[in-house]
Amino acid sequence: MSKYQQAKDVLEKAREEILRELTLCGQNGGTGRSQNYAPILVNLHNAIKVIEELDQDAKSDFGERMKAARAAKASAAKD
Repeated sequence: MSKYQQAKDVLEKAREEILRELTLCGQNGGTGRSQNYAPILVNLHNAIKVIEELDQDAKSDFGERMKAARAAKASAAKD
């Protein structure tokens, strides 16, 4: 499992915990604590999106590096 996937898993677990807390606030009839949790939920959601983008960038960078390495190897074999 990649470090990006591990980070994403942790953030998703944290998001689930915040959602549970928001649900409990609603069940208890209070909204005061929910105002504290809402910004955290948004930050977690944005962090997950950033991790996904970083993971995609890393995958595309790896593919490009491998393509360049294969081209260099093929060029060296011709010489």
